[in-house]
Amino acid sequence: MFNLLFSSDPRQALRMFRHIVGMAFVIVFTLGAIFFFYKNLISVDRDTFESTIIFFWGGLFLFTITFRSGFNRHFQDPSLTVAQMLWITLYLLTITYFLNEWRSLALMGFFGVLTFGYFKLRFREFLSVALFAILGYSLIIIYLFIYEPERIDIRYELLQLLAFSGTITVMLYTGSTIHRLRDKTKKQYIALQEALERNRKLATTDELTGLYNRRHFMDKLAQQKALSERNDSDFVVCFCDLDHFKQVNDTFGHHTGDVVLQKFSDILRSSIREVDYAARFGGEEFVCLLVDTELKNAKKVTERIRSSLANYNFSDIAPSLNSTVSIGISNFKQFKTIQETLMSADNRMYQAKTLGRNRVVASDEEQDE
Repeated sequence: MFNLLFSSDPRQALRMFRHIVGMAFVIVFTLGAIFFFYKNLISVDRDTFESTIIFFWGGLFLFTITFRSGFNRHFQDPSLTVAQMLWITLYLLTITYFLNEWRSLALMGFFGVLTFGYFKLRFREFLSVALFAILGYSLIIIYLFIYEPERIDIRYELLQLLAFSGTITVMLYTGSTIHRLRDKTKKQYIALQEALERNRKLATTDELTGLYNRRHFMDKLAQQKALSERNDSDFVVCFCDLDHFKQVNDTFGHHTGDVVLQKFSDILRSSIREVDYAARFGGEEFVCLLVDTELKNAKKVTERIRSSLANYNFSDIAPSLNSTVSIGISNFKQFKTIQETLMSADNRMYQAKTLGRNRVVASDEEQDE
């Protein structure tokens, strides 16, 4: 029932709720206008009065249909706040014209209209609605003074216009101040969220490479262990160490060494799937977690990583620069614990170093070819 009336979209539901609150205010005003009519305080005949009410309520129901159909999303302001406020204001001004001595009571309803836009409108929008009301009331006074002078005490009406304008000015200032505070709070909230996101990234990623850091990788590894034990799946850990990296730093400088680390990180990211994880373990050491993967397929992935780095053209950085990587891989099902799986992958990486570097070792039995 709630979704039928308000929509399942939270934003649309909020817009519809605000619209219904506005309609509740108009119901109260309409009941007051009907009371004035039956007390003979309104100068028009019954047909004109009823037609006026039907006309303006028809416009309000058109707003309701617009919200419920979702057509309001096509407008710059999907809440249609200014449009609704202007329509209700026009309704209030029409009843104000119909009234005789009690016009000030109808005008008081406009203050409720202004509060409708306190938390939504910018200053210019708020000002446009306020000026529309002041100008509308001024035109009513001028028209009555010229064409129906018997219905107006011009001095009283001008004094009432002055008080009405002054009150609107105060409300305009209050509303614009509230809007500025709301905007400031919103900006502070966005800045806080951005700061939290930066802190989260700093806590989970390596600043130089953008890969996960060691601590976050170990957390993911523990989660994957629990998942693998629950659904009897396997995963593979890959230990990567750049060959002769100290020599790269000593020969070309640490800045060039950082570039090599970043390029290798890019190769890792592009070589694994979105469900997999890559991290910088420290220095020139990197690790990968290949989820739900067999050792045979993991070797294909790591061979692709190895060859991509070995064939990478660093000539734009340094003409004689090249880099290779030694990789050891190990699957969880073989060793059953994270520590032993990591240790096995690490040992196999050192075995790749012993066998001449720039290679992948996937078992303890591999020997130099």
